[in-house]
Parts: sequence; structure tokens; C-alpha cells
Amino acid sequence: MAEIGRLEIFAALVLLLGLVLCARGSWRLIRAIRARFTYGAPYRSGTIQDRLFGLLLEIPVLLLGAALAFLALAEAAFQPNESAVRVGQIEARRSGWAKVSVRLVPDPFYPADRVLEGEIGGARWAVAGDFITWEPGIKWLGLRDGHRVRSLIGTNDTTGTTPAGRVERTPLDPLPAAAARLFSVARHLRFVRVHTETSSWFPLADRQVMILYAIGPGYLAEVVSESAP
Repeated sequence: MAEIGRLEIFAALVLLLGLVLCARGSWRLIRAIRARFTYGAPYRSGTIQDRLFGLLLEIPVLLLGAALAFLALAEAAFQPNESAVRVGQIEARRSGWAKVSVRLVPDPFYPADRVLEGEIGGARWAVAGDFITWEPGIKWLGLRDGHRVRSLIGTNDTTGTTPAGRVERTPLDPLPAAAARLFSVARHLRFVRVHTETSSWFPLADRQVMILYAIGPGYLAEVVSESAP
């Protein structure tokens, strides 16, 4: 079960406050309109306009709560990595000529609870993921930098200096809807930065077992065992 953090609590409180204020403002506006068009009911001129203006002032509180809830939902798709954090265990096996089959078993604190599997071709391969970084000025809300493993990349270049645009890519895990939406609008938001980082290149081997870690600038893999081709 995911831990409830400061951002989730703050979003719930602001959203609840916005709902209460908007419900009260809507009810008062409805009562004013009913009084205005009910014969004999007491009505002061300009009441409808006053109640409508009050409701318009309360709507931003509801929108702020909804925005915070969206950020909390999007951030939950990423594993916090403000310090080095273990992602899981990787087992890579040669599956054919210049091909490797990779299986990542995530740790319990990783946001995805299923095994990630894929096959990639090339003389070398690596793990790639999406990283999210928040401006320090808004982290008091409970926002945390994080990452999510997204794909495998492969190259036939044995030097390990292949440009990012000249690699083969195999998707491992799609982004959840809220996180994908945040990524699509991130370029318009000054308080968040999203970027892709990769591990170092791994040579093909008959079998490799390694522990994958997420660190600030990318991924680091500790080889546990390896069988030469």
C-alpha cells in the first residue's frame, strides 16, 4: 500500500475546502435566484450579483485542490531518488545472435509491482528511464524528485559512444495516464523538469545478474554474477 505523504494530505484538505466553499456558494446563489423570481419573497437588489461574485472567488480554491491532487497522482508513478535508491534486480540472458532478453524484478518500494521484461538487439545494451525534478521552492508541498524505468536501448557500436538518436529502443513500461499528461505539459511549467537518463552500456553475455540503482544523474548497475559468451 502506497504511503500517504504531505502532498496527498495537503491536496485532500484544499480540495475538500474548495468543495465545501463552492457547494455553499452555489446554494446561496440558488436561494437568491429563487427569491428574486418568487412573488412575495424578500429580496434585496444586487444579491444575485454578489452571490455570483462570491462563488467565482471560491472556484480557484477548488481548482487549486484539483491541481494538487493531479500532481500527487502523477508523482506517485515515480520512485523517489533524491539519494541513491535500489530499483530492483536485473537478469539478462543471450536470446539469439546479437540479442539479449532482459528481466527486471522491481523492489517493493518501486511504483510498479510487476516484472518488466523485454528483448533488445545490438552489441551493447542499457536501461533508460524518465526522471522528474521539481524546483526547490515548491518542494515544501511534499514533492520529491523521482524516476521510472521506461525502456531498453541497444546499439551495434562497441565503443559505447552511440548518440541517443541512433539506438534501438524496446519499451518496458508505459507511463500511467496522469504522469504522461504531466510530461506532455511539462515544457510549459517552470517548476518541473523532465528528462531521460540511461545506465552505462553493458556488453552481451550468456547471463548477467545485476542490481540496478537510481542515482541523481541516472542509473548505476552493480554486477552480481556474469557468464562470458
